[in-house]
Amino acid sequence: MSQGQREKRTSVWRWFSLKKIGIFTIILIVAVLPGIGCSMTNSETARGPLVGGPCEYKSYPGQAEIVSVEPIQAPAAAAGERCDVKFRFIPEGPVEEPLGKAALQRTFSLLPYREMPPDRAFIEKFDIRPGKRLGCTLKVITRGTCTPILFDFPSLAPGNAAPR
Repeated sequence: MSQGQREKRTSVWRWFSLKKIGIFTIILIVAVLPGIGCSMTNSETARGPLVGGPCEYKSYPGQAEIVSVEPIQAPAAAAGERCDVKFRFIPEGPVEEPLGKAALQRTFSLLPYREMPPDRAFIEKFDIRPGKRLGCTLKVITRGTCTPILFDFPSLAPGNAAPR
């Protein structure tokens, strides 16, 4: 009787060998994963992926005053003749949020390409120099976990002519 039970156990384990389970798992993953991206509803695909949660900002119009324009101290080939442009924000009215008030006490780097400082052509096109003021909007987060402070420079948008 124990011999028969061993044969039944052996035949059952033949069906569930590690090799067969591994192949089955790979087939299942390949079949299921492509469908996960398709499970988003139309409203979710229209707005793109959500990063940082739903965030709200309060906008403060004002001006950005250029404080300094200095070449980046790096080999010319690596830097691409880029400059570190510092500015400070001058609001048109009072700023209420603590983060916004703190932003008024410091300078920021101008990064028109999101991560890279402006190159010499950009600086010449928009006539960026110390003392020049550009229209700017300070956006301070009021809800969510996104970037706490943002600056919007409509006159420096790609394709725009140099501001006058």
